[in-house]
Amino acid sequence: MKPNTRKPNATALKIQLCATEMFAEKGYEGTIMDELTERTGVNKASIYYHFRDKATLYEHCLTQLFASVAAPVADAVDQASTPDEKLAIFIQSFAEQAREKPAMPSILMREIASGGQHMPDTARQQMQRLLSTLKNLLNQGQQEAIFESFNALTPHFMVIGSLCFFLTSQPMRDRIDSPEKIDPELNEFTHQLIRILQSGLAKTTKGA
Repeated sequence: MKPNTRKPNATALKIQLCATEMFAEKGYEGTIMDELTERTGVNKASIYYHFRDKATLYEHCLTQLFASVAAPVADAVDQASTPDEKLAIFIQSFAEQAREKPAMPSILMREIASGGQHMPDTARQQMQRLLSTLKNLLNQGQQEAIFESFNALTPHFMVIGSLCFFLTSQPMRDRIDSPEKIDPELNEFTHQLIRILQSGLAKTTKGA
């Protein structure tokens, strides 16, 4: 199922944006509809007019949010030519999208911690779109004898997991009292991750 591309009206969009923030802050269970009405100034009747129930609202918010990350990543990768370039752009683009949409890594980490208890299928399909994008560029690299053969899930977990953990753990790291700067900037972290993966995936010559 593709995400809904119809432009929502102002009230529905207001509900969606506020609910997405709350799901990122509190998770599915911790998000209370009464608080959503207080934050948005929209009464419950109107909320349930636009979104049948909390589960429907969650599905809509996550699907739209994850699609807003997966689509530009896939588009950026399509603009590159070589597998190495595509891999670097995949990592860089995901890092940028996750930074610009902090609710995405926060919600994803919550869902991972809960075993995907409330993860809607339509949102999961957007994560699978990211995996498919990565798998295609890895297959190209293997066909061109640039990359070794790997299960795509391994680098997928390395990229998505590392960057989401880096971004969501920032407040905790900021509280570390240290006389030296031990925390890399996101760009530095991303470039290091690119080098690690390009080096690790590179096909080695026998006897080298």
